[in-house]
Amino acid sequence: MKKKRKINFKRIFLLLAMGVIAFVSIKLYFSERVYDKEGVFPEEVYGVKVNTEIIENHTEARSGKKRKIKYLVIHETDNTAIGSTAKNHSEFLSKNNKTSTSWHYTVDDKEIYHHIPDNEIAHHAATQDGNQYGVGIELCVNEDGNFEKTFDNGAKLVAYLLKEYDLPIKSIKTHHDFSGKDCPHNILKDDRMKEFTNKVKEYMKQ
Repeated sequence: MKKKRKINFKRIFLLLAMGVIAFVSIKLYFSERVYDKEGVFPEEVYGVKVNTEIIENHTEARSGKKRKIKYLVIHETDNTAIGSTAKNHSEFLSKNNKTSTSWHYTVDDKEIYHHIPDNEIAHHAATQDGNQYGVGIELCVNEDGNFEKTFDNGAKLVAYLLKEYDLPIKSIKTHHDFSGKDCPHNILKDDRMKEFTNKVKEYMKQ
């Protein structure tokens, strides 16, 4: 009569545990690869020109610290002065980078300027979560500009970035979501975030 083999539960448990650890590790590895990929540097998004003028590294405004990308954070510059275009704000960041205030893109009614690589931390959302994981996008409100066109160009940029980083639509945030600040002022005042999000969705279909 054959002797029954004793089931080694300890060994089975150990193998199962190793399998779970391996599965989780692989999942995390590929998740990190998605979020920590090198930031994109588009020349245009849906027909809007993007000017890449990256500010100097290792300054207060640009630490060079890499991070995950989870959010696209919408702001308005609150600078209504004539001539306060995306180019003007790009020059400001480049020449006045001794303070930590910084963001990734500035959008106006004609073009977009890219200041900091998307996968690097910038200081725009007032909270650790917003800064650590958010791409800061400033919309110009200069009185000699066409805000409706700026609004549309901002939606084009967000649609492009959502697709590039494989982020869900709920990744669109406002400065207000993180700190309670009244920003983006005009969009919030007129309750237009849903309209903005719908524009983004339409462009993502193209």
